[in-house]
Amino acid sequence: MAGILVSALVKKVAKPAVRGVVKTSLKLAADTRRAAHELNDELRDIAAEASSEVFLEDIAEPERKTVPKSRSASSKTH
Repeated sequence: MAGILVSALVKKVAKPAVRGVVKTSLKLAADTRRAAHELNDELRDIAAEASSEVFLEDIAEPERKTVPKSRSASSKTH
């Protein structure tokens, strides 16, 4: 008889507690997913900015690029 009463009490107490844990876990997972999305967007923005800066620097200073030297005729025969 005592087991039945205890199990009924545990069910009434445990179910809301478990529900609360599950809801909190789902909210935490959604917040984490949202933060990861925002971080990914920030990193993409930074990468795009860096890429455009490098591109603009290459356009602004084309003389910095070195042209590979052609091999001489004697090195081709070896």
